[in-house]
Amino acid sequence: MSARDPSDPLSLVSPAVQRTAVVLLHGLCSTPDELLTVQSTLQRHGYAVQPLCISGYSFDAAAPLQQAVPFERWLDTLEAHVKALRRTHDRVMLVGISAGASLALGGAIRCGREVDALVLMSTTLRFDGWAVPRTRFLLPLAFYTPLGRLWQYRERPPYGVKNERVRTWIERELRHRQVSRAGSAVIGVGHLREHDRLIRHVRQRLNDVQCEQVLALHAREDEVASLSNLDLLVRGLRCASLRTVVLNNSYHMISIDNDRQQVVRETLAFAETVAHGPVPEPVFRARGLVLHA
Repeated sequence: MSARDPSDPLSLVSPAVQRTAVVLLHGLCSTPDELLTVQSTLQRHGYAVQPLCISGYSFDAAAPLQQAVPFERWLDTLEAHVKALRRTHDRVMLVGISAGASLALGGAIRCGREVDALVLMSTTLRFDGWAVPRTRFLLPLAFYTPLGRLWQYRERPPYGVKNERVRTWIERELRHRQVSRAGSAVIGVGHLREHDRLIRHVRQRLNDVQCEQVLALHAREDEVASLSNLDLLVRGLRCASLRTVVLNNSYHMISIDNDRQQVVRETLAFAETVAHGPVPEPVFRARGLVLHA
């Protein structure tokens, strides 16, 4: 066996970390840029980080129009990715922000014990933040009737960001591009409808999440989803360890706002706990049954 090269920082990374895969799930009709700070830090510490783009969910810069596909196909893509990672890694952790948190929960429900841990940022299972208009109760008319076929949601200040400098930067980006670090300038009714369907699916099945460790990070002043979303997780999840962290100086996009460094520290510390915990029992599948060795 060759000696470790001290000049290579990854040569000092423990095998447990190297065999822990992390899947990053950005928000609806957006890009992996939302979680770049988390991605670079985890990669620097040796984790196998996989930012996942999903057709019909993620923003596609090459497409003239953003077309959504049924949320079940979002979960199909995520499930296939998790299964592939399980063949080469001991542990798989899903990290999602906003709609990506709902997607992570849906993936954990679909994949069972093949997902070992979740990091849920700005979980949005209920739209009840301080900036959500009172007319939101009318949205099902847009989602599920022909009335909404020409309607779309247009991003507007504060863009999920409390930091004024970052907000100005986002505004400048959106003047020249269709998407920024905070997400797409416009989200069509198709994506919103499928996200609504995903939320309903997840809320009905929260107690089917089997992974033992969950970290939930949420801003106290989240303008999209209030802290009641943490209450939904506390009441619905049956995991052995659920840690909730309330951030005091951000809005919805906590990964790029004032508390972003705390978000990174909490995520890294949680990943260390997951990586160095007991190695999960191997899972085998036969005729649709899940069997544990």
